Amino acid sequence: MHKVALDAGFTCPNRDGSKGIGGCTFCNNKSFAPGARDPAPLAAQFDRARGRIARRTGARRFIAYFQAYTNTYAHVDELRALYDAALAAPT
Repeated sequence: MHKVALDAGFTCPNRDGSKGIGGCTFCNNKSFAPGARDPAPLAAQFDRARGRIARRTGARRFIAYFQAYTNTYAHVDELRALYDAALAAPT
């Protein structure tokens, strides 16, 4: 099993100004999510990354991982739709 970092377009309260500005000093998503700020639909991100990871590591099963910024920083209905779509993707 290998995680696939996905970018759902979230931000965070330390970036959008609701709690702070400029983000956190340790938050450099490009360092741990090569596809950070990938505007592609989640299914396309997952498929592309799954192929890349499989070739590199030999992994055969995958799990969606919402990596970029704060992955719970959205309305619950939006989160539910995203998480349900990720759970429905083939592993």
